Amino acid sequence: MLCVCSVARAQSSVTLYGIIDDGLTWSSNQGGHSAWQMQGSISQGNRWGMRGLEDLGGDWSALFRLENGFNVNTGALSQGGRLFGRLAYVGLSNTRYGTVTLGRQGEAIGDYIGQLSANGTLPGGILFPHPGDLDNNGIDFHLNNAVKYASPTIAGLTGVAIYSFGGVAGDFARTSAKSFALQYAYGGLQLVGAYTSIDHPAQAVPEGLWTASNTVDGNYGLAAGSYKVLGVGAGYTFGAARISADWTHTQFGDLDPTLGAKIGGHVTFNIGEIVGSYMITPALQLGIAYSYTAGSVSQTGQAPRYQEADASVDYFLSKRTDVYASATYMHASGGAVANLAPVLAASSSPNQVALRIGMRERF
Repeated sequence: MLCVCSVARAQSSVTLYGIIDDGLTWSSNQGGHSAWQMQGSISQGNRWGMRGLEDLGGDWSALFRLENGFNVNTGALSQGGRLFGRLAYVGLSNTRYGTVTLGRQGEAIGDYIGQLSANGTLPGGILFPHPGDLDNNGIDFHLNNAVKYASPTIAGLTGVAIYSFGGVAGDFARTSAKSFALQYAYGGLQLVGAYTSIDHPAQAVPEGLWTASNTVDGNYGLAAGSYKVLGVGAGYTFGAARISADWTHTQFGDLDPTLGAKIGGHVTFNIGEIVGSYMITPALQLGIAYSYTAGSVSQTGQAPRYQEADASVDYFLSKRTDVYASATYMHASGGAVANLAPVLAASSSPNQVALRIGMRERF
């Protein structure tokens, strides 16, 4: 028996999981009027999904993931009515060489910079957006036809590269996308850098916030021939406290006036944010955040500015269930109006306030 050597392998499995978030939101000004709304997918997007892992032996495994987004108040599908609009991919993984996946997947800014933001850290969620969520910090869109490689973690360092194939006959570079991330983690320290570039974004990912409902960017995204976002972030956890900061540079380039931009040139947004949270008890968390956005329109000289302050209280009834309250205030200047898009419609003034109480269940 001492001569018999057994090989330990990871157990093959399929897991069903999900998140349900719902609550009431009060806003001070949407089109000139205050409003009460019942809204879901605020702290996190409502979803249910399946993920599977099959051990193939020799440090190899096959994996898949299917994730659906839905509106808890109407039962309707999200992500443009797609059955698995959040995620849908299959791939192979090796403990030494990394993981390759194929399908509909996230891009690096939302997946990596987003985890350090107020939107990804505090229960206010998408009510704590970077203005208009123009940098996809709140993960408002995913990439179709995407190939993703994630390296193994070596000395705390992990790299990610994503390429999304275009789908226009005769011009396969059109609507294509590239995205990269590099992350370092050691103890309580986390450092992240990410970049995403999309050709003709309104065609490539029509569910993005370059729609007629988003007035923060003046709808320039509808006419942009290119969309580029560069972001960096850092976070540190010490005891019951955590502090993080992030910065993103977003550019809508190659504007085509025939598609509604009214101007050529480009529009840029630089966004800086700092977030802090503290666990008063294992069941009670307090959080605060502040962000500043500076916009620039090359052809007109316009310079919209946005300041946002956020606060939240989160109480955990169990490991999977919490109730929370949040407050956010946005002030716009430089000729802009406040707009906590995509959750609320634009204010008729430079100011907008949103208060919310909600509940979240994870399973």
